[in-house]
Amino acid sequence: MKRLLVIMVMTLLLPRVGFSQVGNRNTESVSIGVKGGLAMPGMAYSEKHLSELTQELYMAPMCGLYVDVPLGGIVSIAPEVMFAQRGVSMNYQHYSGADVNYSIHSKYADLRVPVLARLKLADAFQPYVFGGAEAGYLLGGQIHIDRSAPVAMDETIDIGKANMAAIHVGAYAGLGIRSDIDCGIVTLSVRLEASYHRGFVDSYSEMEHAETAVPININAYNVSGKRMPKGLELCLGIGLPLRFDNSDDACSTFTNRYRPKHRKGVMYGF
Repeated sequence: MKRLLVIMVMTLLLPRVGFSQVGNRNTESVSIGVKGGLAMPGMAYSEKHLSELTQELYMAPMCGLYVDVPLGGIVSIAPEVMFAQRGVSMNYQHYSGADVNYSIHSKYADLRVPVLARLKLADAFQPYVFGGAEAGYLLGGQIHIDRSAPVAMDETIDIGKANMAAIHVGAYAGLGIRSDIDCGIVTLSVRLEASYHRGFVDSYSEMEHAETAVPININAYNVSGKRMPKGLELCLGIGLPLRFDNSDDACSTFTNRYRPKHRKGVMYGF
């Protein structure tokens, strides 16, 4: 009876010990992951009249890759490459009486370097804060204007160096929740994040400031000030550790777990 009781206790404890080892190992390991979500961009104008125009909410998809590198304790660094949109959407009335719909949808490839500080309350609930710098390169996009009478027009142009600065530099900060999910041989890291982004570099092009670029919009075009991207982002990420666990392979580890029996019916150690 005593032997049976010991075997039952070890049967109950071993899976929990194994899960803890996998979770701790994966938590402390470098992991690579994918992210996707929605961006809600806008623009911050330094020119007074432009800053007073109402900006509409619009959403754009975004995606990318990240690498999470633990630095020890609760801190890690997670460089990422993201493909995202920046821009603005406005609806307003011109002094001539025309109703104007104006939008910028510019596309960027970003390199971001956030630092994360995590509080591990449980494997399934690990809140964290993060913040870092970002630098992006313009890939293209479109500017659209739809204007009613008295001078009606509906035109779309492709974004290039004539109407958008090629380089974006900014910073961001946010909150997230991470959950480590045991999938047998590996533990996946699932994270949900919300962040606020703000650009520090004027997004008007040099040609716009030099007045050699011809604008197609009215009111929302004024290069006397600065136009800096801002916005919110919501992202879901899934990370995979670069080191896998093979401790549950009973065939490969049998000889390490058990020794030969000393006598019939008795397992070594009991």
